[in-house]
Amino acid sequence: IMEEKRKGYKTQEQQNEANKRYRATEKGKKNTKYSTYKSRARVFINEMATLEELEELENLIKNKKI
Repeated sequence: IMEEKRKGYKTQEQQNEANKRYRATEKGKKNTKYSTYKSRARVFINEMATLEELEELENLIKNKKI
């Protein structure tokens, strides 16, 4: 089975343009948003959240799992 290879770009500008085209698609918008939210949640938990906020997040997570 032949797998489709990713395109390689010779310059950073070409890669940036490809990224821009991808992020303009519906799939790209969704994945970019998901990735950004996930990253920001981790930063908040690891660097900013107070103990009270962490407890609130724990409750939200427990309720989500039910």
